[in-house]
Amino acid sequence: MNTDANAPGGYPRLSRIRGLDGIRALSVLAIIAFHTGLSSVPGGFYGVDSFFVLSGFLITSLLVKEWTGTGTIRLRRFWAGRARRLLPALFLLIAVIGIVLAVVPSILATPHILADALSAIFYVSNWYSIHAGASYFTLSTQPSPLLHTWSLAIEEQFYLVWPLVVLAVLKLGTTQRGARRRRHGGRRARQRAARRAQRRAIPVLGGGRLVLGGSSPARADPAWVRRRRLQALFAVACLGSLASALLMALEAPNGYTSRAYYGTDTRAQALLVGAAIAIGLVLWREGSSRPWFIRTASVLALAGVVGTAALWATTSETSTFAFSGGFLLASLAAGGVVLGCAVAPRSLVVRLLELPPLPQGGRISYGIYLWYWPVVLVMSGQRLHLSAYPLFLARVAVTAAIAAVSYELVEMPIRRGALTHWRSWVAAPVGAAIAISMVCVSMLVPVGAAELPGTQLTVSAPPSVKTSAASSAESSAATPATSPAVRTSAATATLAGAPGTVPASPGPQTTAPPTTTTTTVPPYLSPAVPTATSSKPVKVLLVGDSLAGSLGVGLAEEARPYNVQIVNEGSPACSLSMQTEIRVLFYTVAPDAPCDVGGNPNSLFDTWRAWVDAYNPDVVVYLGRGETFDQEVGGQWQNLGEPAFDEYVSNRFRQAIAVLGSRGASVVLMTTPYYDSGVSPSGAAWPEDAPARAALDNATMRAVAATTPSGTDGSRVFVFDLNALVSPDGKFSPTVGPVNVRCNDGVHFTPSGGIFVGQKLAPELANLGQAHAAASPGGEWAGPLPPSTPSWFPSLPCQ
Repeated sequence: MNTDANAPGGYPRLSRIRGLDGIRALSVLAIIAFHTGLSSVPGGFYGVDSFFVLSGFLITSLLVKEWTGTGTIRLRRFWAGRARRLLPALFLLIAVIGIVLAVVPSILATPHILADALSAIFYVSNWYSIHAGASYFTLSTQPSPLLHTWSLAIEEQFYLVWPLVVLAVLKLGTTQRGARRRRHGGRRARQRAARRAQRRAIPVLGGGRLVLGGSSPARADPAWVRRRRLQALFAVACLGSLASALLMALEAPNGYTSRAYYGTDTRAQALLVGAAIAIGLVLWREGSSRPWFIRTASVLALAGVVGTAALWATTSETSTFAFSGGFLLASLAAGGVVLGCAVAPRSLVVRLLELPPLPQGGRISYGIYLWYWPVVLVMSGQRLHLSAYPLFLARVAVTAAIAAVSYELVEMPIRRGALTHWRSWVAAPVGAAIAISMVCVSMLVPVGAAELPGTQLTVSAPPSVKTSAASSAESSAATPATSPAVRTSAATATLAGAPGTVPASPGPQTTAPPTTTTTTVPPYLSPAVPTATSSKPVKVLLVGDSLAGSLGVGLAEEARPYNVQIVNEGSPACSLSMQTEIRVLFYTVAPDAPCDVGGNPNSLFDTWRAWVDAYNPDVVVYLGRGETFDQEVGGQWQNLGEPAFDEYVSNRFRQAIAVLGSRGASVVLMTTPYYDSGVSPSGAAWPEDAPARAALDNATMRAVAATTPSGTDGSRVFVFDLNALVSPDGKFSPTVGPVNVRCNDGVHFTPSGGIFVGQKLAPELANLGQAHAAASPGGEWAGPLPPSTPSWFPSLPCQ
């Protein structure tokens, strides 16, 4: 096995195959169209599989051509050639992203950029996306500008492993009998060569013999041996592709999973389809030149175009069909087009693929793919105010321009030999170091609290002001939601710009001392809470998803002076409706624990019941965003507004109330606020941000609360209108008056937001929990409790 990169002999090259550049160009356009949200190309993600088929075909053709010509494959030379082709443009991309993040951090701001860059450079970003990069938590922020490098990682892993498989099969893919024949034949050949050399040798003075002429060349393997080896390799490619498709179906029986979508083993089916075509053309080389075969290839190419267009136009990324044979079908359709280009260069399909500017775009398609995703993130519809199709054209034009510059100034000079000898071995680590250095420099630029809109609140009132009695007096005016009551409070008058605040004497601003104000406060909690006089500590358990966890950071701080102790058990990506899969922004992910642990749909309620038994809280508060997501329930994707899902959510609320109030605690359901997590690549809002979904969720919980009877121990279900408090104008706002309440992701609450909500909620909690606290033994919770600031909170853009 020869692996010398500097071994003599020219490196095998393939002559240009007409039409392949056109395939590249159309495939990358389909990918950009998909991420721009064009409704006419919902299956544009299949463009990646067209690239995979093409790569498998070309790489296998190179490997087989070298083996048939030399009897070996020079692995180091092959890998060095791939590195020269792929690494320079990738290093340039990462370095530029680092510079942009350092200069204009808000334009591409994303957490974990260093880990993203490292996984991209070492070509493991697909596995990073599976195990770390695509969690619900990182999805609540802007996606990584290197997210798309997962497909490059799969290709590079194929380039690393497939040549070894090819060489192993072509070297060892014969029977023991054939091996013995070759050994015996080789021994006899050496004996005959020795006798011939003996006859040509003449004695020389001083002893020894001079052999006239060189030794005979090594005997080549018989044609039938080479053919059998190629047949074995063809079988490996075909069976491997089928096995990969089967594994994908097993990993995603109900549609999209990140493991099935990003896995090298599940996506290898397309690469191996291309490899099988390359091997088949060598095996049946004679037949491929016959007219009937050329006509058949032309028909297959046309069928492949029609099939590819149909899949691009009709198939959703999350459909069950896509993962149960759809990807294999797309690979076979692309393979038909590749076969037509290779065998029938004068066919109609090839002539269409050769129309300008497709060949020109195909030649820079690698650079276009590298740069399109950062361009999509920067050139958002929100920034450019363009509709889908003009936005698509603008993104394509900018991406192609950048790729053309990279192709001429970086890629081609290196491919033509700008780095030779020792420079070629030094260039890769130096380039990687420069790229990572740029990313590290960008991480030194602080992004966070200074960029949050509005001012930040702190707990400033002394505990003596916020006694239980005082808070009871303040909240005693709370009335049922059906009564337009007015609550006057001097304590809340200090919140300038709070909802309903009216100056006592309107007019021009002066430097006179502040006057007393009257604050009209809506009844955020319904039904009304009676006044409580006990000063016993109230224990509150806060549950829900990361929205609840983020609110608890400031809420726990604000509640302490009211003699309210809060345990923050908000769990990212786990609300009461989640079971199998959820769709968040670009992604489909599984809920996190304690949701659906071990395939148990009631694992969340089991965990909540254990917490209620352990903490015996006086009040339990629930807040979650998850009900607004598209969710997979019972093998079907559903969302609010569909009768079946609305009924499902209602039943889950009833189950949750039964569990959370099982020890006599009152249950407070907090309405979901409005959200603004940005816009999709098409410029439209994400479905989970729709105000209509928030309204449906809130109406559902109100209906459930209104029909839930009070417990025999006096416990009741209440609804706290969080949405009205933090969205006073009926739409999302990061601030209420001058006070910052929401994080830069448009979803979570800042510590200041938790304090702001606590100024209204904490007095109500103190009243609600007094009856249960008075009847329960003990005071404050003993022993260690979860921290009020969860470990994951610093990862959010909230500080």
